[in-house]
Amino acid sequence: MKKTLRRIVVMAGCIALLILVLCPMGAQMSVDPGQSGPYAVAHVTITATNPNTGSELVTDIYYPSSSGGVDPSGAPYATLVFAHGLQASRIDHSGNGQHLASWGYIVAIPDFPDDDIEVRASDIQRLFSYLEAENANRGSLFFQKIDTGRFGMAGHSLGGLGTLMTSARDARINLAAVPLDPVNPPDWLGNGTWDFEGEAPDITAPIGLIGAPAHTCNWDAQYNEMIPYIGATHVAKFVIVGGGHCDFLDGDDPLRAQVCGLLCGVQFSQERSELAERYTTAWFNYYLRLDTDFYAQLYGDQADQDIQAGRITRYVRTAPRAVAARGRVQAVGLTWTLYDHPIIAGYNIYRSQRSGNYPSIPYAQVGRVSSYVDTQVVPGRRYFYVLRSRDAAGNEHQPSDEVSAVPAGTYGLDHHVYLPLILKSG
Repeated sequence: MKKTLRRIVVMAGCIALLILVLCPMGAQMSVDPGQSGPYAVAHVTITATNPNTGSELVTDIYYPSSSGGVDPSGAPYATLVFAHGLQASRIDHSGNGQHLASWGYIVAIPDFPDDDIEVRASDIQRLFSYLEAENANRGSLFFQKIDTGRFGMAGHSLGGLGTLMTSARDARINLAAVPLDPVNPPDWLGNGTWDFEGEAPDITAPIGLIGAPAHTCNWDAQYNEMIPYIGATHVAKFVIVGGGHCDFLDGDDPLRAQVCGLLCGVQFSQERSELAERYTTAWFNYYLRLDTDFYAQLYGDQADQDIQAGRITRYVRTAPRAVAARGRVQAVGLTWTLYDHPIIAGYNIYRSQRSGNYPSIPYAQVGRVSSYVDTQVVPGRRYFYVLRSRDAAGNEHQPSDEVSAVPAGTYGLDHHVYLPLILKSG
């Protein structure tokens, strides 16, 4: 018996050693953001008053918990406001709050007493101000536990619209936002209609829109009209194949989601609800917490597997903007618009002398700058370039449009150009 136990212990030790060799500490391992995170979760219910609208915002705040208080191990925490949809309530998203809090977020989910979109937008901003005040209040449970420099927002349906509106209007929402199947109500409904053509260009936070295919309850995928106007350089749309408007609910009462599905004509699916939660969490982990391990869940192998399996379709817009090339004296100057988001660690520059034919290895790498001068050129030859931003782990985003230029000779012009000019002037 003792020999058997000894063999088991030795075998277990060998297996552990093998794991350490094959998966050393610090190596990236696949983590599913659709599963609960590492933190225990608790919540409190508070009431925040908005003096601008008179709204009494009864709000559940979910948080990473330890010994009855906020777990100090990860504090201060990135903090979210999660907005419910029309005729819904905070209890329809209690599961969303618990899930995100388990991943190390403080999540405030209010009941909105008014469905007017302007009242809601004001109430949302007031709630962010309440959270700032609680972080500074020594008597608060959340004293110095909220990272007020890392605010994000999510919301479903009318709450998804509120997410976009707040991202356009409030500079505190500059790192990440996730609108879930957002709907802009028509004028005849009487709740107001958002001028997204005028305001969406002001959005700078990366937007990870998660939607369902077109059907009645999401106003025939109305979000497709809004996306082209969003000003953020990083925008992605993940559409859940076969999904319905109610798949984004995760509440205490599953029957509410089932009834919602019956009304909308698409049966609620727990599997699709968890898929939406996975992409929501991955988006915040990548853009709000700057955890580059979650690149694969959005743009890499993990998302590709979901696409190939027919679970999602994906649209991505992350290419550098306003890239331009200009020939200089024995050089080519490149310029572009720097995306002022901390996920951008720098840019990879690819060069070729044939349009569209680029090597797999970057020609040059630069940091968080908006220009580069290529001096390794031959005057008179045309050079082609594309740029890709990268994160701190070296993961690349989409390539820019191709640009090209011809460097000039010693006199500031290519000899094919300046010689005829000299002869003509003579």
